Parts: sequence; structure tokens; C-alpha cells
Amino acid sequence: MFSYMVGKIISINKKTITVENNYIGYVINVIKPDKFEINKIKKLYLYKHMSTNNKNNLIEELYGFEQYEYKELFLMLISINGIGPKTALNICSNDINALKQLITQRDIQSLSILNGITPKYARVIVDNLYDVFASHTNERQGMDLGKLVQALKSLGYGAKDIELALKHINLTNKEADLSDLISQSIKLIAQGQDHAGTFKTN
Repeated sequence: MFSYMVGKIISINKKTITVENNYIGYVINVIKPDKFEINKIKKLYLYKHMSTNNKNNLIEELYGFEQYEYKELFLMLISINGIGPKTALNICSNDINALKQLITQRDIQSLSILNGITPKYARVIVDNLYDVFASHTNERQGMDLGKLVQALKSLGYGAKDIELALKHINLTNKEADLSDLISQSIKLIAQGQDHAGTFKTN
């Protein structure tokens, strides 16, 4: 069984990357393949999913994660009835801390705005994962993350823009009020998704 792999990225596709390890190329499903760079050496935590098609042929797929906590979340999601690996991977494209906060706040409405999460998925995720995260998630005091998500939605921002803001904004600053966070989010979104990796927050 695979645990992780260290290898060179030799190609990037829409949903997968190909990683060469020990002269073998592995096609791996990853979060946001366009964030990877060809010829870079990467360590990926792996999960091998096995299924059969309508002709009863065995299908093997690899899923890879740069951070182990995202693999853990992925495994939790696919353990939920009705959520398959491709849906789980899509959900994992959101910021993990934002997901945990919204789950512990039982905020189904705000969860369903995020990338890959429908209202149906939001309900089953909260039902299944609330107890997992509620005991050890350090929620922001005095700030309901759902209010920020709803405010950005009301301003016309979509799931990808909201995801970008949640990933790079400083959610641990207890002195920032909702209006401050909205302003910071708008600035981050305005800078554009293509340069997300260079964002810095105060």
C-alpha cells in the first residue's frame, strides 16, 4: 500500500499530474493541477482507490495531497455515504481551516457556497464530521465565519473568489471585525487568482 511518493512532475493535465518515481510514471489526481510545476520534485501523500466499471473491469486511481491533513480530510469525506473520491477531492480544494470552522458552526448555508459543496453534501458533511472537529477546533471568538462568506456572496462573488479569500485572509486575528475582513477579502480577490500564492495579509 502506498503512503507517500517523492518524484519529479513530468506532465500536467486538467485534473491530473504525472509523477516519475524510480523510472515509472504515475498518473495522480490532485487538487488544482495548474499549481504544480513541471520538473519540480514533490512529495505527495497518496491514496489508491479501486473500483469496477459497468463491464466489471477493475479500475485503479491514485489521489495525491501535498499536506497530510488534506489526505485525512479526503479519507473522512469518502467514508460518508454518497461522497465519492472525485467529489471529495473537489471539496478539498477549499481552505481546510474554513471548512472545519463552518462544520463546527453547523453552517450548512455557508458551506454550500464553497467549491464542490451542494446543500445536500453540506448537510451530510456536518452530520458526519461535526463531532470529529468540534472537540479540537479553535474557533474564532466573536466572528462567525459564515457571516463573511454570506457577505461576499451578497456582493456577487462566486465560490472560487470566496475560496481564495478564505485561504489567504488572517482568520486568527481576533481584533478584526467583519467589515475589516470583508475589506481584506475584496483586496485579495482583486489581486486575482493567478497570483494567489504571493498574497500576504496583515
